[in-house]
Amino acid sequence: MWPTTGRRSYRQAMSPSTAARLQELMVRAVDPGTGTNAADPGAGVGVGGKTGTAQHGLGNTGTPYAWFIAWAQAADSAQPAVAVAVVVEDAEANRTEISGGGSAALIARAVMEEALRLEAEVRGRS
Repeated sequence: MWPTTGRRSYRQAMSPSTAARLQELMVRAVDPGTGTNAADPGAGVGVGGKTGTAQHGLGNTGTPYAWFIAWAQAADSAQPAVAVAVVVEDAEANRTEISGGGSAALIARAVMEEALRLEAEVRGRS
């Protein structure tokens, strides 16, 4: 069984209304936005995310980095079950085809699927 820790807030990063708006925008970034490759890591699971690329190298001469941050939350849950951040460095792709919504979102989806599977397995043993 995986160890768990109690939830405790130390600070409030933003107001609840701002957090709700950010959550809404992150969901729209996945469906119908640029992060669609991360959508649907499981039945009844909502996903929010943000795609991006980062310049790399002196004068942006290096291969850009692709990144994607995301969370997955069951429809009947008050909290996301999993959150991930993926950075793909030195991708083996044409520089114009590198994007956070491409390989980084696919990796995030696979990680979220596995985390949700493990969580369900642990709950099933309880």
